[in-house]
Amino acid sequence: MTEIKDLEQLFYHEIQVLWSAEKMLTEAMPKMIEKATHEGLKKNLAMHLAETDQHKVALEAICKQLGIDPEGDFNPGMQGILAEGEKVMAKDATPEAMDATLIAGAQKVEHYEISGYGSAAYYAEMLGYEGIAKRLRLTLAEEQDADTKLNFLAKEIINPRAKQPAT
Repeated sequence: MTEIKDLEQLFYHEIQVLWSAEKMLTEAMPKMIEKATHEGLKKNLAMHLAETDQHKVALEAICKQLGIDPEGDFNPGMQGILAEGEKVMAKDATPEAMDATLIAGAQKVEHYEISGYGSAAYYAEMLGYEGIAKRLRLTLAEEQDADTKLNFLAKEIINPRAKQPAT
């Protein structure tokens, strides 16, 4: 899409960049899971990868319903967040510090997605796409839940361990 002249076109753009983000995430998350050392974090990331696959499929169905190509717009924002994560994951770090790094990166992703899905759901609702809005709100809730779980892991387990000096 080259132009955005109204809310409908903005909505299409948002759906396409969300699909682009989910596609990039399905490719990036296996490396994050591999780098994680804490079993709870590994399981959390693996469960969210399965959800991410479902989000991508749901966005494809929405695109089909709307008659748009999911690959119609690329997401440079998510690309930047993932590039930052790749750079940090390449650093030498203790297992505890790496786990804290992975959580921080994953939460940046979640916050980006929460913003995108929130906007897209609102646009869908305004445009009268109630079924699509409902599906987008479901995904939004899943992204918020993922962020809450990561926050718990960070505050209660991972970050306190990373705070301890390496032995």
